[in-house]
Amino acid sequence: MKGILKFSTHNGHTRSLITLYVLHSLHRKPKTGYDLLREIDDMTRGEWVPSKGTLYPMLRHLSEEGLIAPQETGARAKTIYALTDAGETTLAEIKQHRHRSRKNFQLLRNIHAEIFGEEFASFAEKMWEIRECARDLPEERQQAASEILDRCLSDLRELEEDKEKEKTGGTP
Repeated sequence: MKGILKFSTHNGHTRSLITLYVLHSLHRKPKTGYDLLREIDDMTRGEWVPSKGTLYPMLRHLSEEGLIAPQETGARAKTIYALTDAGETTLAEIKQHRHRSRKNFQLLRNIHAEIFGEEFASFAEKMWEIRECARDLPEERQQAASEILDRCLSDLRELEEDKEKEKTGGTP
């Protein structure tokens, strides 16, 4: 089955977005399943969190595959997971093919545009393109990109202030 929010390794093994996020998060720091649930809750502002019945079997499966390993048991018998070398390799491999993520986003964008209108989808697409472009810049160009984004943010805040002035009867 082909999934829009699935990511493949060179050997064709597919991973869900949530699995990819777990690998990414454990790349940064070993964590418990509870820590991962809390982190996802924070990232989505409480709008979506996988159930324990989804996350814990996923962690067990990733451990059986050798992508993560239980490092120690913390307080109250909570298992702390860390990314293995094989997990690091898998994560790096998927990240190298992020153009697939862009293609998947485009498919979702088309559905979103159909439902909510082209204007909103186009705006979201521009935000994605800015993110991807900035991410691909070499380190020596990142300061210049940051300055451009600061100016853009300043301009957008001015537009927001103008809107507020118009609401209150002031002149923009």
